[in-house]
Formats: sequence, C-alpha cells, structure tokens
Amino acid sequence: MNAGIYSAVSGSVSALTRLDAITNNLANGSTPGFKAERLVQRAAQIGTAARATEVPTPITRGALETDFSQGPIQPTDNPLDVALAGNGFLVVDGPHGERLTRRGNLATDAEGFLATSDGWRVQGENGDLHVGDGKLAIAPDGTVRAGDLTVGKIRVVTVPDPSHLVREGGTTFAAGTQAPVDAAPGTVEVRQGALEGANVSPVENLVALVDTMRGFEAYMRAAEQLDQTTSRAISDVGRV
Repeated sequence: MNAGIYSAVSGSVSALTRLDAITNNLANGSTPGFKAERLVQRAAQIGTAARATEVPTPITRGALETDFSQGPIQPTDNPLDVALAGNGFLVVDGPHGERLTRRGNLATDAEGFLATSDGWRVQGENGDLHVGDGKLAIAPDGTVRAGDLTVGKIRVVTVPDPSHLVREGGTTFAAGTQAPVDAAPGTVEVRQGALEGANVSPVENLVALVDTMRGFEAYMRAAEQLDQTTSRAISDVGRV
C-alpha cells in the first residue's frame, strides 16, 4: 500500500475512535458519576525510508483513556443519593462479582438492601447493607443509620492507578489486576443527599465533535486523492 494512503487511513481510523468516545460522552452528559473518555494519540513511523532522500510516513495510533477527575457535586435532598468527594469508589456486588462505581443514585431493593439503580447491592465493610424502610442517615465517613440503629458503613475504596481500571458499561469498572484497598480515613467524604454529575463539558464535546468530523473528512479526501494519483501513475507508466 502507498505509504501516504496508509497514513491517511490510520488517521481516519483514529478519528472514528475519537468520534465514538465523544458521542458516548455526550450521551452520558446527565448520567451521575459518569467519567469521560479521551483519545490519546501518538505518531509512529511505518518503517525506515528506502533512500536518504525519502521521509518515513507517520501513522496515527490512539488509545481510549478514562478521565477520573472529580465531577460537579449538586444537592438533590434525596436521602438515598450519595456523592463521593475525593478519589474513591463505591463497591457494588454484580452478576460477575464486585465492581467499582461513583454513581450514587441509590435505592432499596425488595428485601430492604441498599442497591444501585441496576439492582446491584452496595457493599459495606461486612457485605450487603440492610437498611429496611426506616429513615436513613449517612455520615461523611460512610456510617449508615436506619432509624436509631447503626446498620453498617459504606465501603469506599481506592486503587493504585485508576487508569488501569476496566470500564464495564457507562459508570461501572472492574479492578482488573489491581487490588482495591479501603480509603484512608478523611481522604474521601460521603455526602448524603447529593450526586456527582458527569465530568463532561457539553460545549467542549460539541466543538470536538465538529472538529473530529472535519478531520475524518480531510483524511478520507487525502486517501482518495493519493489513490487517484497512484492509479494515474500506473496508467501513465503502462502507456510508456
């Protein structure tokens, strides 16, 4: 393949990957605890030039990374809503084991356990948290009281490197090869009656969407023109 075409196509593939990330960010702009995806790109050479007068054509390689920066925390006055202020995660028990999330719009399931909107039970220091249907009070350290009874403490964990977490769905992550550890006292605050919003700027992502689409179109035009040039060269050589 013509090196220039290879470079243009690689750029268009990266643009499509970035486009997927941007549309996902925009779709989850109102999802509590959602963390934006970013495309990290770098250029690499496709090989060594055959002659000293030639320049190796760069290709574009990209990988999606998650932005774990803090989202805006807004009050909701719902006692079942919690937001984490700090670098920590709630632990929930799903169909495939424990997972991490910062989505705090919680509820109680049919058996009176604290759970996510998907029905995954929120984990305390000693497993599932049974809160019943009494008045709920959650302290900044995660201690949960149902009526006059202390029923447990919400487990909040951290990981050595959040960038190595594996995204599963919009707001749920698997720990992968890392072992979550309980957050040190005072490093993460649990705020009852509030939710952390998505760390997504709609305006920034709309601008990026337009820019990415224009870039994709430019890459494809370049590939088409290079292909036409190559075809014309082959045709002219054939006539000679």
